[in-house]
Amino acid sequence: MRTWRSLMGRLDGKVALITGGGGGLGTAISVLFAGEGARVVVQDLDEAAAAATSDQAMAGGGEAMSAACDVSDSKAIEAMFADIDTRFGPVTVLVNNAGVDHTPGDGSGEGNTGGDRQVAMMSDDGWQRMLDIHLNGAFYCTRAMVNRLLDTGQKGSVVNMSSIAGLAGWGPVHYATAKAGLLGFTRALARFCAPIGIRANAVCPGVIDTPMVKGVDAAMIEGLKMITPAGRIGVPDDIAYAALYLASDESDFVTGETITPNGGLVIG
Repeated sequence: MRTWRSLMGRLDGKVALITGGGGGLGTAISVLFAGEGARVVVQDLDEAAAAATSDQAMAGGGEAMSAACDVSDSKAIEAMFADIDTRFGPVTVLVNNAGVDHTPGDGSGEGNTGGDRQVAMMSDDGWQRMLDIHLNGAFYCTRAMVNRLLDTGQKGSVVNMSSIAGLAGWGPVHYATAKAGLLGFTRALARFCAPIGIRANAVCPGVIDTPMVKGVDAAMIEGLKMITPAGRIGVPDDIAYAALYLASDESDFVTGETITPNGGLVIG
C-alpha cells in the first residue's frame, strides 16, 4: 500500500510544460504546478504573457521559465524542447492547453450566428488554423516529449485540454471538431504509450471565467448559470486542480480517461 506524503510538493522532481500558459487556464495551471514543486515551462505565442506567468510562478517560490513560440510550428517546438533539456531537463509532465476559440476566416465576424451559416462561411484557412493549433500543436509537443522519455526511461504524464464542446458539439464547428479530436488522440496515446510508462488523460472544462468568455453576453452567462446544477460557471482553479491530479503520481493507474469539471452542465 502506498503512503502518500502531504499535499504540498505533489509534483516535486517533475518538469512541466504548459502550452498556452500566458493567461486564463494556462496561468492558473502554471502557478499551481510551480507551487507544488514542478519546474515549470510556460509556453505562449505572446512572449510578454508567457514571461508574466513565469514571473508569477516564481513569485511564489517556484522555478519557472518562459518560451515564446507557435505550437503549430514543429521546428519551433523542437527548438523549445532542446532549450528546456538544457535548462531544466526532459519534460515529464505536458499540459497541451494552447488553443483559441476563433480563427481568421472562420466567419465569426461577418454576422454569422451559427448553424448552416457557420459551416457555409468557414474558409479553408480558418478551419485549418484551428486544427493546426489544437491538434498539430498537441501532437508536436507530445512527440518531442515521448522521444526524450524513451531515451531516459522516465515516466511521464500528458494532460490534453479538451472541452465540453468536444463532447456535446457546442460552440464554433471547427473548435468543437478540434476538441473532439483531442479526445481521440488522448485515448490512442494512452493505449500505445502505457507500456513505456507514459500516461495520457484529458480534461473537458465547462464554461470557465477566463478571457475567452469575457466577450460573451452577460445574459447568456446568467442563463448558463441557471441551467448548471452547481449554479455557477467555473473558475480557473477548478480546472487547474483537475490537471494537477492527472499530472501527479496520485493518478498513476489512470490513463485514457476524461475528467469534465463543468458543474453538471454536461453529464454522461
